[in-house]
Amino acid sequence: MPWYDSDLLCFMISVFMGLVFCFSVIGVGVALENEEYRGYCWFPLMLTVLSSIVLTASIVRLVPRIVKRCIDKLFPQTKLFLSGR
Repeated sequence: MPWYDSDLLCFMISVFMGLVFCFSVIGVGVALENEEYRGYCWFPLMLTVLSSIVLTASIVRLVPRIVKRCIDKLFPQTKLFLSGR
């Protein structure tokens, strides 16, 4: 597995994108509250959409790895059963 697809990096990307998502949702709220900033609402909205896409992709890649690792630790005999040996 390459370094850019490691569990640690996927976790770090997920945390960072979660923070960006929260920041951008707050930005949308602030932009919609103030009349003079409503024209700039597209930018935090774009950040919200893009960060949610990256966050979803990272979580979809990370969760199956963690679940498989937990199953292998909890039930080591299933490794032999699932591998067909």
